[in-house]
Amino acid sequence: MPGMTRRAARRLGGYRKMKSNRSFIIAGRALLAAGTLSALSALTALSAQADPAAPAGNEQSAGLEEIVVTATKTGATNLQDTPIAIEAFNSEQLTARAIQNINGVASYVPGVQISDLTGYSQIFIRGVGSNTVFIGADPSSTVQLDGVYLARPLTYMMDFIDVDQVEVLKGPQGTLYGRNSVGGTLNVTSRAPSSTPTGELLLSSGNYDEFGAQGYLSGPITDNGILGSFSFMRETHSPYLDNVSTGGGVEDEDHFGFRSQLLFPFGAATTLTLRADYEYSNDSLGGDPKLIQPDGVPLDDSVLANFHKVSLNDPDLTTLRTYGFAADLKSQPFENFNIRSLTAYRHLSGTMYLDADASSLDVLRTLISPIDEQQLSEELDFNGKVDALTYVFGLYYFHEDDAEPLTLAVPAYGVSNVVRGHLRDESEAAFGQIEYHFTPQISAVAGLRYTYETKHYSVLSEWTASDSFDPTVAAAAPVIGPPYFPAAFDISTSRNYDALTPKFGINYRPQQDVLVYASATRGFKSGGFDYGAPDAVDAVRGFQPEYLWSYELGAKSDWLDRRVRLNLDAFLYHYSNLQVEVFVPPANAVTENAAAARIEGVESDLAVKPIPELTLYANLAWLHARYTSYPGAYVTAFGTFDATGKALNHAPDFTSVFGGTYTVQLANRGSVFFGVDYHWQSRMYFTPANQGVGDVTDYPEQQASYGLLSARLGWNSPDERWLVEILGSNLTNRDYITGTVSYGVGIAGRPGDPQVIRGQVSYRF
Repeated sequence: MPGMTRRAARRLGGYRKMKSNRSFIIAGRALLAAGTLSALSALTALSAQADPAAPAGNEQSAGLEEIVVTATKTGATNLQDTPIAIEAFNSEQLTARAIQNINGVASYVPGVQISDLTGYSQIFIRGVGSNTVFIGADPSSTVQLDGVYLARPLTYMMDFIDVDQVEVLKGPQGTLYGRNSVGGTLNVTSRAPSSTPTGELLLSSGNYDEFGAQGYLSGPITDNGILGSFSFMRETHSPYLDNVSTGGGVEDEDHFGFRSQLLFPFGAATTLTLRADYEYSNDSLGGDPKLIQPDGVPLDDSVLANFHKVSLNDPDLTTLRTYGFAADLKSQPFENFNIRSLTAYRHLSGTMYLDADASSLDVLRTLISPIDEQQLSEELDFNGKVDALTYVFGLYYFHEDDAEPLTLAVPAYGVSNVVRGHLRDESEAAFGQIEYHFTPQISAVAGLRYTYETKHYSVLSEWTASDSFDPTVAAAAPVIGPPYFPAAFDISTSRNYDALTPKFGINYRPQQDVLVYASATRGFKSGGFDYGAPDAVDAVRGFQPEYLWSYELGAKSDWLDRRVRLNLDAFLYHYSNLQVEVFVPPANAVTENAAAARIEGVESDLAVKPIPELTLYANLAWLHARYTSYPGAYVTAFGTFDATGKALNHAPDFTSVFGGTYTVQLANRGSVFFGVDYHWQSRMYFTPANQGVGDVTDYPEQQASYGLLSARLGWNSPDERWLVEILGSNLTNRDYITGTVSYGVGIAGRPGDPQVIRGQVSYRF
């Protein structure tokens, strides 16, 4: 790379090719399988030697915590009894690690990558995700807030307000969670209103002028059983990145929001919970601000190797408002028969201003405004139990109306391309899943969902003789666009999609604390329309749905009076018609269907509590995600090429998380604890141009292997009301990128967060 040292190139994204061969992979699998069998055999023998007469109270205090999840939609279940690959984090764990949104969760879940494209969130679970996130398209892995599907990736990075638990469901969830849950689902659940007066206040401060405040108050409102809760959040910090071009900086944060709930009891068997939430964010971020490829401008090139500096002629700015209402009605008219109706409305509005070329040159500027997205959904569930049969059936309706007008200014020609995109989307579904217990040890699962949806899409596009975003500046009559840019066009079209997404499984419990499960599941992601299409023909053509068949074998086990927990999962995916977004010069993002991919992997979660004061964990994931047929791949630097055999985007072969917490009791002075967490992952690619396409050592759209170290030190008061904590994330200040784009003057990336040190104190009552 001209003008750069080899050391700088390595820091910018990894320029040494990872050497591996098939025999190494096969040997690794054999060793993993042998080690797993040996560990299970040893644990079985040790478990048989455990003292069966140990008091139950000692088991609880010495053993690992039981985790309750809601993933099956049949009520609360123990995670170790739920035959799905799940990671869960309760409110205490989120607070202790200062996890403020779903982006923070990724550092603790192997196989999960979270980035963004021009401010739009991208979630990849086991290599399944999408960089196609604009209007007209949908994500491949989804987020649900209190059971409500969030349609737009712009809302995924909302701060956690009054969150009780976050569940990460890995693998397709098409039967129970529907369309677009191809890779998996993140469930975010709020705390239910309390029947006794409770409250909490948390204050935090750190480097980069960080300030945070969170409050929570809950309890009875009336004497007849009406409960309520109210919570708020305020988070600010100064810019993470210095802008050497205009001064100041980018990547700051200014957020506030609230959530309120009212629970109305109607007799002993029926409750109605009303929820409302609001969040406002005003940040100097939005695009991919860090140029990672020389553009020939000395000022820009001088900061290439410094991940804390950027060179933008116009700082990015994103202002978003999102709010929602939900009515959650639950009733149990008969024993072992439950009904739930969840009605929700959500609204997103805002403005995004982006320096689209990520340089000090005034080449491209983008304005997305006014963003106006509304969604309405209704889900009606019935679940219960009849003898050896448990079941859940449901009906689902979803309507979305989304407008995201985009103006692309080309200052060199004094013109702008104004594209007014509008989408109306309706989806209807019926689903059911049953589990039949043949014996107390063996059960079978069968489920099916039918989805039918309609998308209406329109675009009004024109070139105007003005490059000003000021609405008071009158644009001249429409003009012909500059050379190499697409001509203006108008379209109005619609398309229907439908899909069946079944699930089959069998569960076996050889002993009380061991569950073995196998399943075959289908996932479906909706087709759509290409907001970045260069002409009307491509815009009308759109792209087709993608599908995935998952075959999974897993085991969940507790040993030695629940002092050792070992969960294993192996999976094979057949992925067809993948939707992949590619960047076509000078400023187009085009979505195409790749033919097929094969993904296989093994995951292991190990937690150990050798003594009551110490908890250790080691979570490992191996992933082999490759295109099995993709002859027409396109990347700006190489043009069209055959990507068959190349790695999928955001799918590192190895990821791992290690950590632990040690607690020292101080008698009547409370307790002190120390925790450390380390996340490591191998090389990751951001386009199909990898592993030998062109001169990959000089191609920066990848990230070399890296690790992130976090630690925490805290004190809990004897009554556990006061918590004082010091936390550090990315303690080694590791430079890394989480995603790239290449439709400007060069390739730009999204830097990961720098070293952040914060102190926080909370009081509960």
